[in-house]
Amino acid sequence: MSLFTLIAFAFLCAALYYICPLRLRWILLLLVSYGYYAYCGLSALPYILTTTLSTWAGALLIGRVGEQSKTYLREHKAELDAAQKKAHKAKARSRQRALFFAVLLLNFGILAVLKYMSPLLSWGASLAGKTAPALNLLLPLGISFYTFQSMGYLIDVYNGKYAPEKNPARFALFVSFFPQLIQGPIARFDQLAHQLYEPHRFDLGNIERGALLILWGFFKKKVIADRALPLVEQVFGSQSQYGGAVIVVGVLFYSLQQYTDFSGGIDMVTGIAQLFGIELAPNFKRPYFSVSLGDFWRRWHISLGGWMRDYVFYPFALTKPMARMSKSLKKHIHPQVARALPAALGNVLVFLLVGIWHGAQMNYVLWGLYNGLILAFTSLVEPAYKKMNERLPRLTASKGFHVFRILRTFLVVNIGWYFDRCVRASDAFQMLHKTLFSFDSWQLFDGTLDNLGLAAKDYRILLIATLILFAVSLLQERGVKIRDGLFSMPLALRWVILYAFMFFVLATFGGSNVADAGFMYAVF
Repeated sequence: MSLFTLIAFAFLCAALYYICPLRLRWILLLLVSYGYYAYCGLSALPYILTTTLSTWAGALLIGRVGEQSKTYLREHKAELDAAQKKAHKAKARSRQRALFFAVLLLNFGILAVLKYMSPLLSWGASLAGKTAPALNLLLPLGISFYTFQSMGYLIDVYNGKYAPEKNPARFALFVSFFPQLIQGPIARFDQLAHQLYEPHRFDLGNIERGALLILWGFFKKKVIADRALPLVEQVFGSQSQYGGAVIVVGVLFYSLQQYTDFSGGIDMVTGIAQLFGIELAPNFKRPYFSVSLGDFWRRWHISLGGWMRDYVFYPFALTKPMARMSKSLKKHIHPQVARALPAALGNVLVFLLVGIWHGAQMNYVLWGLYNGLILAFTSLVEPAYKKMNERLPRLTASKGFHVFRILRTFLVVNIGWYFDRCVRASDAFQMLHKTLFSFDSWQLFDGTLDNLGLAAKDYRILLIATLILFAVSLLQERGVKIRDGLFSMPLALRWVILYAFMFFVLATFGGSNVADAGFMYAVF
């Protein structure tokens, strides 16, 4: 589905939503969500249905076992001693655990087979000097996002955070709500579900704000991301032809392209949700203004980071083996190491999993380890950094040092992009080697940039658009609420600004050198 089709579909659905009787509006959302998913790939429907029904039924059974156990203990309170009560609770928890792991393994198993079986077979075949069989496995739209969202719900129910949803249709809407199905954000049941079922009334302010956010996301996606894509593909696809200077240009363009593609898509789906009066959780918070790698990952793909933090990092770092290790290190080595090492190992595990989440190829594994090891090292040397802040307060509090930290973080992140974007890990190392030891700056002036898929017009448009993006982001970073300010202006002035921006977007998004690409994370 093209962006124009998606936008038209969203506004049509919004019109139908507000015409529909209040009590039926969530049902309409469910129908259009499944209609959208079927339009994008009818053959993918069995997968999302399997995830939906298995998670709904599994969570319901887990909740039922828990309620039956509580009822039994309450009714037989007087005749059971402490040991019998403990044994009964343990038995009930064992049944819940079996159900939990069955659903978990089923859904993550489906994801693993569809996403990783082909690359793993190719890798194994290459080691054996053979050709891997073509599996032609379908990768459903947004499978990683709806699987993680569903499994987060299952974990929360298993941990007793909230009661399971009894209505399968309502749960199906939570899993399949069509705006976020494309590429997230990964929502939590207690934050999103009630919004989906509430009969939202028509609010022109929601429509205006949603439409503006859709336009902003369209600007980021079509004017910047898709325009920069040909250069990125050319440099990374033919990296052996270029020296380090052109490679750096390619990496910087990829940094821009990836951010505007992903965050632009999130802006669009968030705006579409606002048309219905539904607020999705933020997924980006100006990550390129981060002052550390940890700060960066708290601002980039926030919903995935939160999911990994709550369901992987804390369960791992707070395990009994980690506690025993920490206690031993405190006794025999150093208290700071004892405190920091569980978190350090947790970060390595999380980013290894995030790397694998991107793909089974070695470049993603190395990218994950690169980020995890840096974060682990940072946690271990944090006391030294705090001492520096205490001894040099004027320096560390200065604007210059703040800018330095931003630039340092930007450099660290972009080194990681070498591995994230390269098809093979060996290509990433080769590109890094050229960047350091074969810079060849003359290629920036000998016409090479003119042969990277972009015309002079494209470079000019990208420069202007990037400056607009930077200015808006800088104002937001300083606390300026641009949309609120815009809608507080007199109506005539507001629409002059909106029409001017709309004209700029429509006048610049097309062109012979602009890629017609879908969202890069839609098939994750």
